Amino acid sequence: MTKTKNTALKHTGAFWMFVLPSLLLFTFFFMIPLFLSIWFSFTNYDGWKTMDFVGLKNYITALTNADFYKTLGRTLLYTICNLPFKVAIPLLLATLVTSKSLKCTTLVRTLVYIPVLFSALVAGITINWMFGQEYGLINFLLQGIGIQPLQWSLNPTLATIVISVASNWVSAGYYMLMYIGGIKNISPDLYEAASVDGASKVQAFFGITVPLLMPTTFIVLLLTTVSSLKEYALVQGISLGGPGTSTTYIVQYIYDQGFNQYKYGYASALGILVSLVFIIIAVVQFKATKGGEI
Repeated sequence: MTKTKNTALKHTGAFWMFVLPSLLLFTFFFMIPLFLSIWFSFTNYDGWKTMDFVGLKNYITALTNADFYKTLGRTLLYTICNLPFKVAIPLLLATLVTSKSLKCTTLVRTLVYIPVLFSALVAGITINWMFGQEYGLINFLLQGIGIQPLQWSLNPTLATIVISVASNWVSAGYYMLMYIGGIKNISPDLYEAASVDGASKVQAFFGITVPLLMPTTFIVLLLTTVSSLKEYALVQGISLGGPGTSTTYIVQYIYDQGFNQYKYGYASALGILVSLVFIIIAVVQFKATKGGEI
């Protein structure tokens, strides 16, 4: 009995040794900031000396602020427009690199995944070089076919397109790996049976691959939605939210209110409200897709 008890204690101790580092990091970098943010949202904290309790004033101000709704609407529009590409591009890439007819599969996978390893600064510099007005690669190619150079950073629509291209470029490899794992779990017998029945590769893709990847697609959809809603570093590296406020999304807006306007209490309230919006969107996605059930 004593030996069994000692074994159980050893297993418990080993469990906490593995869990404790992650638990401490989670507590210090998530739970404590979360509780502090909730507390600050009920104060007029300015980041220095002032921190008086103001109740729901910050929330009322946010919910009656037209700029907040404009920025949130801009962020939601950006996210909605990006979602099809965030899902379709990695899925098509995963299908391509798992195809038996593709040569140099490892090299292709590596080249697609490399942008995931880039920092937002490196990705921003690369994209700025590609879409530069005077010496950019894209404008050089456009001039080569007789099209006038485009003012990418001065046109709100074009600036948004540049950010979307950059976002899809740096994230496609990560989600491609998720889809590769899902495709590897599909039995080859299903494709052989479809081939015997006369189904083409396109029909097999839409009839077998896409439906059986629904659980993976749900995860990708959820992750890409959250990442698009909180797009920040890439935007800062490319456009700084310009021209004007055309690429200023909700995280930039919260950052500006907190660190530039010194309204930490108000920014905390904005953060809580936006978090609630994120949760609502996640719940709606879960209900709409039934959690990715096949």
